[in-house]
Amino acid sequence: MPRGAWIPLVLVVAATSCGGGGTLSKKELQKQAEAVQSFAAEGALVAQGAQQGRTTDTFVRVHTEYLAKAARKVESELGSKHASEGLDQKREDATKLASLVSQDLDRLHRDPGDRALAARLRLALAKNAATAEELAK
Repeated sequence: MPRGAWIPLVLVVAATSCGGGGTLSKKELQKQAEAVQSFAAEGALVAQGAQQGRTTDTFVRVHTEYLAKAARKVESELGSKHASEGLDQKREDATKLASLVSQDLDRLHRDPGDRALAARLRLALAKNAATAEELAK
């Protein structure tokens, strides 16, 4: 696929309230997990492009920075909320997953030309996307 034809996935914007804190609803947790899934899936596509040399280093740096920042925001928001006992483990899992996704995106951001790293991160991000999808159920 030519560079100009590469179209990123549509990001799911996390539907959260401003100010943090509060109680996390099941629907809100689902939306946050879907956001993490989206960031990880799009990150996997960016990593694949980097691995195959189909994207510029600048594109990889800018896009991964944006995705990592969004994942950190979800991590922060999930970490500041309380959840009922039934949702607390899922909240913790989603928080940790958002952290892993942001860390992987940061690694790709720092070294966008490393094709071997991009290949490893593509697999890790794809796995995290699948895990987040399960958490959203």
